[in-house]
Amino acid sequence: MENYAKQQKAFGLKELFYVLKKNWLVEAILFIVVVAMGVVYTRINTDYYISHATVVLRAEVGSSSSQYNDTVLSKMYLTTVSDLMKDDSIIDRAIDKAKAEKKDSSISAGALTVSFDEDSLMLKLTYRDNDKKASIEKLDAIISVCEEISSSGEFFPAEIKIVKISKETKSASASDDGKIITFAGIGALIAVGAYAIIMYFAKDRISSVDRLEAVTGRKNFVTIEKKKSGNIALPLGEGEHAGSHIEIDLAKLSDTLIYMSSDDSNKVFQVQSCLSGEGKTTVSTNLAKALGESQRKTLIIDCDFSKPSIHRIFKLHRACGITDYFKGEKTFDEIVKPTGVDHVDLITCGERISNHTIFFASPKFKAIIEEAKTKYDFIILDCAPVKALSDYINISAVADATLLVVGSDKLSARDLDYTVRELEACNANLIGTVFNFCTSENKKRYNYYYYYRKKDNK
Repeated sequence: MENYAKQQKAFGLKELFYVLKKNWLVEAILFIVVVAMGVVYTRINTDYYISHATVVLRAEVGSSSSQYNDTVLSKMYLTTVSDLMKDDSIIDRAIDKAKAEKKDSSISAGALTVSFDEDSLMLKLTYRDNDKKASIEKLDAIISVCEEISSSGEFFPAEIKIVKISKETKSASASDDGKIITFAGIGALIAVGAYAIIMYFAKDRISSVDRLEAVTGRKNFVTIEKKKSGNIALPLGEGEHAGSHIEIDLAKLSDTLIYMSSDDSNKVFQVQSCLSGEGKTTVSTNLAKALGESQRKTLIIDCDFSKPSIHRIFKLHRACGITDYFKGEKTFDEIVKPTGVDHVDLITCGERISNHTIFFASPKFKAIIEEAKTKYDFIILDCAPVKALSDYINISAVADATLLVVGSDKLSARDLDYTVRELEACNANLIGTVFNFCTSENKKRYNYYYYYRKKDNK
């Protein structure tokens, strides 16, 4: 379980890195836009001035019998005086003082910063304002009020004196441009990361051969390019009806399977997909036809009880098929139907039964496969999608090899990884993939490419 968790984590990181790489242009634009917004804000945001002043706190005991000396007492009052300087009462008195002197009285405690050093008994004060002169006058007003309060002796038990060191308060210009741009850069990175995560969970689709092979860890045998008829894309294993189906030249794929079966070790091939509509049935029928054209006697068995459709492609009836054999009403030879294509026969699903899954787990299904091996060079099992039914668990036990049909932009990398792991869990021999509905920009060199073309039987 621990190793599995580590594999899942590694896969997730790899997936996220791929999404970052795949969407680099959008991410670069997003990063530039956010940083540019920060730069624009620095141009809009005006610079400010900070005035500086330093005062020393002196506290006198006034009595030799006290347990504190002057230095210890001064340190004790540093925090009190620091908090007092920012208190609303001091600010209000500073405002009144500024008004009396006809100066800018918009004094704010938020613009004042006070820090202190216990060793030197010094308090360092800064005041921020957009006007240089106003920043000096406002800080001086606050210090002046504090000096008056401390010298009056009304508020402190000890004798407190606040003494300003500098003769005059100084001010210097300052800017937050560096901070703004830094925060903009951090915000841009966060925005890019958030975008990648959203794309990772929302739209990480398998859209290239490279991606397909990276996720499955298997070679892609055939890439079938999407071709449009006018403005309408030809269907991919969907909507077949009597008298009309999609043709693909899969001679290269059939040659590959013939080579792999030269020692009769691989005769039974299950054709799988993750979801419905990825072209599994189209590939199954055209692969059987290609094998038949190579003078290989081929049997197609329609194992897709979720959406059986092969019988319609060959203009045959669904009745008299697998379920009839299972019930003991028909023999093997009686359920085999000629398709009209040389060297290609078909076994349909037959009539619907409430629980067809028990058939694939029964000895009778194995009996069909074993008898088919004695009479045919190849057996193609057109199976229900992995995410639709769990029939693949029992079918994988009798299949020599598995072909996985993946439709471009049809499923996410997570769904594909799930499908591969499910097939591997039931010991399916996944030998490779067929990449369907590929667009021209997602081609990969050294793969075979075929186009769909619609054939009408009249």
